[in-house]
Amino acid sequence: MMLIAVFMVMGICILCARKCSAAAFRNFSRILAAALFLGEALLDVFLFIDGRDVLAFLPLHLCNLGIFVNLLAAFTKGKVQAFFAEVSLVLIMPGSLGALLFPDWTYKPFWSYIPLMCFLTHSLLVLIPLVFLAARKIHVTFAHFWYSYAFLLFAVPIVYFVNLLTEMNYMYLRFPPEDSPLEWIFRLTGERYYLTGLVLLLTSVLLLEYPAYWAAGKIQKKK
Repeated sequence: MMLIAVFMVMGICILCARKCSAAAFRNFSRILAAALFLGEALLDVFLFIDGRDVLAFLPLHLCNLGIFVNLLAAFTKGKVQAFFAEVSLVLIMPGSLGALLFPDWTYKPFWSYIPLMCFLTHSLLVLIPLVFLAARKIHVTFAHFWYSYAFLLFAVPIVYFVNLLTEMNYMYLRFPPEDSPLEWIFRLTGERYYLTGLVLLLTSVLLLEYPAYWAAGKIQKKK
């Protein structure tokens, strides 16, 4: 029921993004990006009040990094905006959609703050790049295939180093979460080749996404 409600709201927002003016879209995208940031900040405050270890909720998972990617997309212009918006679309959004479909926050009662806030933030992580796409602010092309790798080449070493220092598992670089698709990769590759498996998974996802967006763009041009 939650997913149905989420996707209905997304559909309405996407239709609004297609029809609004450039100035209205700029304000709309910034409101969504700010709401995403504030939602995650509020969740962290609640976790801190509950006495959770601060190290456990540093914003270093891929979805957390997506918060800053979307802020950069919303508050920049031109090629910089196009870069971050496309990274959000092809890299952050699939993982966030996977989190919605395979949530790891089900250990809490549905109406407690953790599930509700996690549904909110992950829904916005899916929605924001889609409204950029609907407003034609993203032009997905094979020439941009390297965008996601460039972003990860910057982010992953930092996150991996933090994992080594803290023995945390940000971005699930050390081992996968239970009952998730990443666990399938771990079983196939073992611990030694787990990171290689993640790279191959990323490449496989991108090889599915880019032709799909290219084909969708061709169909759109014919209308």
